[in-house]
Amino acid sequence: MTPDRYGWAEMMAVAISREMRDGYFGAVGAAAHIPMAALRLAQLTHAPNLSFMCGGSGGLNPRFERLAESSSDYRNLVNSEFRYSLEDVVDLETAMRLDFAFVGGMQIDRYGNVNMTVIGDWARPKVRGPGTVGLIFLGGFRRTYLYTEHHSPKVLVEKVDFVSGAGWLGGGDERSKVFREGSDGPQRVFTPLGVFDFDPVSRHMRLLSVHPGRTVEDVRAATGFDLPVPDGVGDTPPPTGEELDVLRRHVDRDGVLRALR
Repeated sequence: MTPDRYGWAEMMAVAISREMRDGYFGAVGAAAHIPMAALRLAQLTHAPNLSFMCGGSGGLNPRFERLAESSSDYRNLVNSEFRYSLEDVVDLETAMRLDFAFVGGMQIDRYGNVNMTVIGDWARPKVRGPGTVGLIFLGGFRRTYLYTEHHSPKVLVEKVDFVSGAGWLGGGDERSKVFREGSDGPQRVFTPLGVFDFDPVSRHMRLLSVHPGRTVEDVRAATGFDLPVPDGVGDTPPPTGEELDVLRRHVDRDGVLRALR
């Protein structure tokens, strides 16, 4: 498959899907249609026993073939295996029963901290977001995956203006001094340009792979901090024919991902 035969959102969904393991149990946040498509793709390919709670919809393991534009859409309840309550979510998070969570933000910094509250001065913000919401529970997940549909210096910043959800905080071992043992910080960041991980010592975000058709220079120019690029960084493996076929025929028949620009 050549890069012009699939879109960046499909590439993100495939890259996310490949990170999932059979038997994982986790959750996606609101408006998380790309991770939602990715998790359903994983269920239909290599991880049939993967389970996930679908945002604010209240649906566990929705068996959709027509991807909704939001993980909070009530249509996700129609074919779900189970309907859960907000109390169930809070109980599972505080008991650290969830293996992973997918979250995004208005800002993501070099240590994986996420801002969904304000951009600019707290008293007179330039942008006011929805608030911390479920990001306050990032200490209750075993691992976190971050994603954004907009890779720019305004989104990937040196330091977030407000920590709505804690990543690796200030780097190094700082997170381990605050959160319970077993609650890891962010493992990956997925964007339209590439996939990123975090240095195991400094906890600084670094480039893991560049999506086909993009370059390291493209990624660095769109990132608001000095981005380490380890030796041997290559392209993200493109979607296989099987992955695209399953994604388009059994997950996103209406082309919600392909419509994203």
